[in-house]
Amino acid sequence: MSSSLKNNADHSFDIDELLRVGTLCMELRKERDVLRESQSKSAQIIRGMELEVKSLSEARLEDRKEAETGIASLVCVKQFGHDGSSQSFLLIDPLLLIRFNLYSFSGCNLQDQLNLRNIEANWLGEHVHSLELKLTEIGRLQEKVNQLREELLKSNSERLFLMRELENKEMEVQSSLLCIEKLEEAIASIALDSECEIESLKLDLINLEQVSSEAKKFQEKAAEEKARMDAFIEEFASEIQDSQKMNEFLEEENRNLKEKLETSENLSRTLVKRIEEHLKESLESRDRSELDIWCCNKPENELYLSNETSTCEEVLGPLLSKLAVVAASDEDLKDDLEKMSEKINEYEHLVEQLKDELREEKVKAKEEAEDLTQEMAELRYQITGMLEEECRRRALVEQASLQRIAELEAQDSLVNNQLTWGLQHRSLRVQPPKADYTVDSVIDDDRLRQLFFAWSPEENRVIETGDQSHS
Repeated sequence: MSSSLKNNADHSFDIDELLRVGTLCMELRKERDVLRESQSKSAQIIRGMELEVKSLSEARLEDRKEAETGIASLVCVKQFGHDGSSQSFLLIDPLLLIRFNLYSFSGCNLQDQLNLRNIEANWLGEHVHSLELKLTEIGRLQEKVNQLREELLKSNSERLFLMRELENKEMEVQSSLLCIEKLEEAIASIALDSECEIESLKLDLINLEQVSSEAKKFQEKAAEEKARMDAFIEEFASEIQDSQKMNEFLEEENRNLKEKLETSENLSRTLVKRIEEHLKESLESRDRSELDIWCCNKPENELYLSNETSTCEEVLGPLLSKLAVVAASDEDLKDDLEKMSEKINEYEHLVEQLKDELREEKVKAKEEAEDLTQEMAELRYQITGMLEEECRRRALVEQASLQRIAELEAQDSLVNNQLTWGLQHRSLRVQPPKADYTVDSVIDDDRLRQLFFAWSPEENRVIETGDQSHS
């Protein structure tokens, strides 16, 4: 979440900077348009000034011609007054000659002629005075023209300087836009790389979570198996204890039975011995007493012997049956003891196998837990390293972008300062020193035209066509 918030903050910061740079570019374009409009207006003003200069120069030439004719006529009148020669009338204005001829042919006297000449002289003086006033006005206009020429040169130089500055700033703005585009591409690529790395880290974390969940499930299963094996071992231990108790009980019974067998065997042996002895004695006594009777009474003897044998069988039958039962029970007990011992051995073998399997499972579980802990530690170390590298790279990118933004801001501030300085310098007109102009000062129209053509080469054709049509 923190990395995503940082990415969002970086993107918003870059977007704000790009918007600010865009607004600065729009302002510079507006200033460029204003300068172009002012350039067109100044071109129109210069055209009007050039036309005024031409008209003033033509008026000055006409006034100069009129002044020369008036001065010549005045000189002729003065020569006529002093010398009285009629040849000087050739240099006088034709109007004066016509007037003089009219007065001469009308029969006026010399006094009227002198009065007429005085009137003409006064008129010529007034005309000369008006011409002098016009010449002073032309001098003032010449000063204004020179001042306007200097201002035009200054404005041309300022315009060229500002145009160069605008071109340089446009190049800088274009380079800054290219740099911004490159930075945007780099930021986008870095964002994509970071998103891919974040997705890969998420996948790694999901895999780790799955592995940890599987490990937990395996641990739970191992714990369940361990609990089951412990319960099974406890059951086997209880069964072993029961079997041991049963074995002890059976051993005690076996001992008792063995003792009883021994006693019964001893008793049977003693009984058999006694019976044998008794039979021997009875047989010996009877053999001796009844040998004689045997010969005479054979069937009775046979009956007696059969009775004796039956009695012996009656006496020995239960004893022999008891002995057979005891022997059979003894054999059965031996078989049961052997079977129980075999079962006990099998149970002990199973218990040992289960203990070995439990030890192996415990060792495997410990090894797997150690491997899982080691893998988790390695993955955490790798993740922390990757996060540190990502933080360092983002810090470097942020530092580089901030440096570039600071450079662009410094360039924009320099551009704004230069533009404001140029506008202020243009607004503050420096008045040139006044020079003394004579009547014979002539305006250098060719120089003004060359400067105007150098300032606005695009308008050269229009002016040349106008001059040709005028000529």
